[in-house]
Amino acid sequence: MRQVLRRAISVSILALLLAGPAGAGTIVVKLTFVPGKLSMKAVPATIAPGATVSVPLTIADGRGNGSGWTLKVAGSSTVNVVSITATCAANSTCTLPSEIGAPSGVTVLRAAKGTGMGVMNLVVTLRSTSKTAVSFTVS
Repeated sequence: MRQVLRRAISVSILALLLAGPAGAGTIVVKLTFVPGKLSMKAVPATIAPGATVSVPLTIADGRGNGSGWTLKVAGSSTVNVVSITATCAANSTCTLPSEIGAPSGVTVLRAAKGTGMGVMNLVVTLRSTSKTAVSFTVS
């Protein structure tokens, strides 16, 4: 009887020793981040002759590469950029765009590398000498 009890205890201790390292193993978790995209939302706008119009836009750069972007305006006649304001959108951590050069032609704003990331609210104020409908693109 003693031998059976001794063997049972020995087997139990051996089983616990062998099972111990299995419970304390290292778990490796691999994460992959999928980049987002560059997108823009803008309200359609029309500029009256000689007037200015402020157009709100939302630009979201979730690509994560910091390569910058270019905002362009299209209209049926020449459009001049009067001003641009930018703020981070609510609940967004963003880096506001740093402008490369002044607006010219159809280019409203060129965000420098490492800026313009996250979700931003822009207000672009435009002027035209004739009535024109305007639209925006970002790339």
